[in-house]
Amino acid sequence: MRIQTLRLIVAVLMTAVVMLYIYTDREKDYYKKSAEPAVTQILTEISNWQKETLLKHLAPEAKQIISEEQLEKLLQQYQKLGRFRSVKELNFSRTASAFSLMGEKRINYSGIANFDNAAANLNITLIERGGFFLMYNFTLAQVIE
Repeated sequence: MRIQTLRLIVAVLMTAVVMLYIYTDREKDYYKKSAEPAVTQILTEISNWQKETLLKHLAPEAKQIISEEQLEKLLQQYQKLGRFRSVKELNFSRTASAFSLMGEKRINYSGIANFDNAAANLNITLIERGGFFLMYNFTLAQVIE
């Protein structure tokens, strides 16, 4: 009886893993058409590194947790990168997509963004609100060559 129970548990877990893979694959395809262009647009607009522009693209949750001082430091740090030019392949996070099943939908991408003065590792998490994408989380780390 124990082996049959173990087999059943393994079968259920394998089915769940396959279903999550299929679900996240569909999410990846769906957001390729809307979220990926939104990432490029957001990066283009915020790379003037002005506070008002950045705040326009932040989700309310993100605005609540960042202080004025943190925002100023962040803008000074990112300003050194210059204007956004392009992004190499964006990598969709299946993990973030799977965890979004249990809460608000969050779409996470990582990749390398090219700016006037340097390239930077990009990690951006978006929330879709009212047909628009807002940044829930955003980080850039300059690539050292």
